[in-house]
Amino acid sequence: MKRKLNRPKKNSSLRVSVNRKLRLDFRKDRLIHSATIHPSYRHENRHFPVCRNLENFDRLEFFGDAILNYVVCRKLYASFPDADEGLLSRLRSILVSRKILGRIARKIGLRSLLKLGRGILNDKNHAQSKLFVDALEALFGAYYLDRGLSKTERFILRLYEGYFDVKKLIRIDPNPKSTLQELAQKHWQVLPVYKNEPHTRGIRCAVSVRPDLKATAESKTRRDAEEKAARILIRKLRQDLLRRSKKSSSGKK
Repeated sequence: MKRKLNRPKKNSSLRVSVNRKLRLDFRKDRLIHSATIHPSYRHENRHFPVCRNLENFDRLEFFGDAILNYVVCRKLYASFPDADEGLLSRLRSILVSRKILGRIARKIGLRSLLKLGRGILNDKNHAQSKLFVDALEALFGAYYLDRGLSKTERFILRLYEGYFDVKKLIRIDPNPKSTLQELAQKHWQVLPVYKNEPHTRGIRCAVSVRPDLKATAESKTRRDAEEKAARILIRKLRQDLLRRSKKSSSGKK
């Protein structure tokens, strides 16, 4: 009995699936295939006509990454007029991080639209992380080439609905201790000081930048306690910096 081949859907069928699932209006089948047929699948199925003469996936991903950064930067600049360059830069890095893009890719069910090589399919850890982020960025690039910047920007902002919130972004910052250190060095020329002690919940961490700028948190492990405390203090520092920025702006008028 012959093994059933994992063939891509016919051109129009794939376009209908992508457009319906993602609420898009792709016109060019070749660009859809370029973004959804992973290089691993192309390599294993070079004899399939649909795998030939496609846009280079890695180049498309590179292009889509640049478009994503542009759209996110533009939205941040308009949404937070009192934020300085440091805050805008940090918020952008969170928004375009693998963590956020991975969440978005899972939410829209991108996996069901992709064709992957058998080797990658058997490597679950790889197939569930960077690969989907790469494919999402390739999709942004393909949609731009097909429908232009305006529609691509609307698509990206729809996927990011609810994410442009400072408090929410700080909570999901993948590296709050690094963020806190950058803030402390830039605005106060000091390093954060962490002090840990045993607690009924495990470890209590107190972190401070100055005597009047500090925060505490508890968790089962030292690492979690420090990250929680750093997030709380970052929120306080951001609020303090925004207040100072508003006072400075009002004083110049």
